Parts: sequence; C-alpha cells; structure tokens
Amino acid sequence: MYSNEHTLQELLRMAYHRLDMDDTANEMEVKYAYSKVVGDFINRLTYKVKFKGGTLTLSIPSAALKQELFYKRTSLAERINEAVGRVVVKKIVFV
Repeated sequence: MYSNEHTLQELLRMAYHRLDMDDTANEMEVKYAYSKVVGDFINRLTYKVKFKGGTLTLSIPSAALKQELFYKRTSLAERINEAVGRVVVKKIVFV
C-alpha cells in the first residue's frame, strides 16, 4: 500500500530541492542541529555558525572552549549528522 504521508521536514527538503536551494536547507538544518547538540550555554558562546560545502565553521572567542570543541570535533560532527539524519558535516573548522 502506498502512503502519501511525509513529515514537515521531508516536505521542506523536497521544496528546497525543487527550488535548487539544497545548500540553504542543509545550512539551516546543520545550524539547528548544532544548537541542539551543544546546548544553550555553548550555543550562546558561539558567535557565528556557517555551513558550506560540508564544512561547518564556528566562531568561538573563548580559547578554552575552542580547544575543548576542537578535540571533540569528530564526535561533534557525528552527533550533528545524526541529528540531521544524514551525513552532511564532513569537517569542522574553528575561527
């Protein structure tokens, strides 16, 4: 039996794909997933979050926090990808 039911997230992905805006959709999903994965406190300490071409760029002024996240970048990327539901983050860069 064919089901025509989709989640809102699936419908938005399809719409962005039809409008050739896959990069925009991925960026929004990754930014949202990052905020949920790291939590409110760390998210507030992150000034800029950019995502393009599989690279997540994070601007974090605290050297200690930047170093801590740098060491956990592989795990962080895995958790973000898990939250998004597919592998989109391939690299994390801190500035």
